[in-house]
Amino acid sequence: MSSPAKNADQRVARGDATRSQIVAAARHVLAAEGYSGTSTRAVAERAGVQLSLVHYHFGGKSGLLTAVLEAENARLLERQQKLFAGPEPLAEKWRTACKYLQEDLRSGYVRILWELWAAGLTDEELARLWRDAMAGWRLLLEKVVEHWAADRAIVLPMPPSEIATLVGNAFQGAEVEILAGVSEDEAPHLEALGAVAGLIEHLEARS
Repeated sequence: MSSPAKNADQRVARGDATRSQIVAAARHVLAAEGYSGTSTRAVAERAGVQLSLVHYHFGGKSGLLTAVLEAENARLLERQQKLFAGPEPLAEKWRTACKYLQEDLRSGYVRILWELWAAGLTDEELARLWRDAMAGWRLLLEKVVEHWAADRAIVLPMPPSEIATLVGNAFQGAEVEILAGVSEDEAPHLEALGAVAGLIEHLEARS
């Protein structure tokens, strides 16, 4: 006979599994249909669960999309942290980061990010989470710049926080224009970002 504690643990595990299943479904629907095409009913159908379960776990559309943003950002920020913690030269890490951008465009993550930014214009909770997510990326970049400059004895022309902001804005600007359909022929976003690796190598050679 199962103990009450074991039964409770099993219920929690099933609840966590259902929650993860719903978040994964919401990610798919949001990437495919955009914010306006994402409803709790569409997510429930994609997840293969009752609509009531979506509302039980997340309260509604806003709570559900908040969970998507938190999950996606945590996953990719961890990926980037592992990249910059590796032993490779910074220029090679930069090139890998540029490849990640292309992967994230293909996977739908970039569209998810900007769909939720747009939704945040009228939803303060989503806007706050989006700002927090971007702050985490800037902090990571700031630490990378600080450590790189210290290790290479490079005198920076501006504070690491400002460089991190410029780098973040460069990637965000590229994402927005690529999502809007601006081609590489019109504006070579990916080529320009990739070329920064050469600039890093140039600065290292002079240090």
